[in-house]
Amino acid sequence: MTEKLGQDFPANDRPQASGKECSIKLLSPAQCRDLIARISGPKCGGTSSEEGSLLILDVRTAPEYRAGHLKGSINLDIRSPSFADELEALERGRAYLVYCRSGVRSSRAVSIMRSLGFRELYDLAGGLVGWQREGFGVSSNAGMAK
Repeated sequence: MTEKLGQDFPANDRPQASGKECSIKLLSPAQCRDLIARISGPKCGGTSSEEGSLLILDVRTAPEYRAGHLKGSINLDIRSPSFADELEALERGRAYLVYCRSGVRSSRAVSIMRSLGFRELYDLAGGLVGWQREGFGVSSNAGMAK
């Protein structure tokens, strides 16, 4: 992506295995909402399974996820012993929007993802608390909790 939505944090000065650098962008809730709409499109209802599209990753616990989450997100608990293994199964070339409750766990998650070779990462500033403070809704259906 050439458009910069938020503050850009270069992951490191060396290229990843694919020859591309990792990009981590910290986005406001409004910027995340716009990113979801732009990358996923309305026909996908905010999500898409196509390669190269945005995958929304909730790194909170399963009970937190069930209480309310971003529509179309999947839940991978960063506190789970299998977190790194679950990340290994994800496509490195996709864009990922990562969030948690307040932004602390998602920041750690994008750092781990960067070290695993993920290239396009977005971190929701303020987490779900910030998202809801801006008046944006959440889904409370079971979704894809692990």
